[in-house]
Amino acid sequence: MELNLVTPVPEGATRQAGDEEIHNRLWRVTGPHDPEAKDLRFHCISYVWGLSVEKKGSYFNCQRDISDQTRPVLEAVIRAAEVIYRDLGGERIEAFWIDALCIPQLEGSPRLKTLESMGFIYNAAMSVIIALKPSVWKIVQQASATVSPEPLSLSDMQILEKDDWISRVWTYQELVNSRATYFTTPVFADNPDVQVVVEATQFFNCVGHSLSRYKRDNHISDSTAVAIFPNLNVLEDTLLDSTLSGYLERPALAILSNMSMRTFDANFPQNRLLACIGALTKEASWGPPSSGLGELAEKIMGICEAKGDYSFVFTADRRNEESGKTWRPSTASSAAGHGPTHLVPVINWYIHSEPFGETQRGTNDDNRFWLEDMVPLKLSESMLADAEVELDRFLWDFTDPNDPTIRSKGLFGKEDKKEDGNAAFGGILEADWFQRLL
Repeated sequence: MELNLVTPVPEGATRQAGDEEIHNRLWRVTGPHDPEAKDLRFHCISYVWGLSVEKKGSYFNCQRDISDQTRPVLEAVIRAAEVIYRDLGGERIEAFWIDALCIPQLEGSPRLKTLESMGFIYNAAMSVIIALKPSVWKIVQQASATVSPEPLSLSDMQILEKDDWISRVWTYQELVNSRATYFTTPVFADNPDVQVVVEATQFFNCVGHSLSRYKRDNHISDSTAVAIFPNLNVLEDTLLDSTLSGYLERPALAILSNMSMRTFDANFPQNRLLACIGALTKEASWGPPSSGLGELAEKIMGICEAKGDYSFVFTADRRNEESGKTWRPSTASSAAGHGPTHLVPVINWYIHSEPFGETQRGTNDDNRFWLEDMVPLKLSESMLADAEVELDRFLWDFTDPNDPTIRSKGLFGKEDKKEDGNAAFGGILEADWFQRLL
């Protein structure tokens, strides 16, 4: 892998081709730097590219087309870093890693190995600065209030819901791998001299409080809130992963299921698997890079197996036909489509294990494979009455017949169609992957 950085040109140094002036200073793409250097300090920048591009050679003498968001985002983050130092107690850091400029730009092994090292790069940074759209400027300003901020209005929640950063696959690993995280935006037209920055925990608390108040005031269930604000709920779920990322491993199934709620460019399906690798490991990639989806899927399973994490078996992929490995997802090419084709999780909602951070363990024995702590299930013609009551209590609107004052909205709530939900669970029981586990 290569670690390149955008850094200020030393005073008095001669301007070189590709140097750019930002906020009255010259900046240059430098490197590769030694990633093991103890005195290396830099910020990572997280943002969404969008559809428009700047042409090759137009910015920092780039060797390929890059996002037209790279320029305003870098300008905003350089200013945000000064705010972090001046107002939020952070270090003064004047080195930045941004993908469009710092990933080796020519196709080849250095580029591929760097793409497989995203977890390492974002964890090595002193902080990750996330640049949202300019339309979110007022929301970030409100969340950055020194006193407890007011919950967001419905219109503000709708604006934030539409920000593409929340829903992209890359941004999951960028967030959960960070040591410290801040949100900012390019400057707002009405306040061109004000750079707003908010620390991530304060921003998440504002979003979580806003979602809770919205559900309470409108008397809706969790599932209805997810349907209205799917991206904000994914953002809230990712907070827990981010909070615990320094203490506990993230199970593969939790990562895959979170990724399934995010979007990726169908023209670059490898991005989903590369983002999974970044979330699974903070190790740099020094070996041969993976060239295809099958190799990337194999690398993910290898990382998991080395950790004793076998939760990747709970995927809808075809199984390996090799003797002794029929439990393992196949990495053979699948039919191309607009959705993911490798390591597709059987669930697409947020999960956690008990105890938190634990995962599905397994052992090999005489060419056989055993999943640990499994509950054998058998298909039955009907559900036990007590089990049906408990399931209804968890899933649907429930009132205790013995005490009408005890009531639970349930996961789905009474406003959803119960028969549709039951049909979905029936489909899981009949699925091929589930039958193989029985």
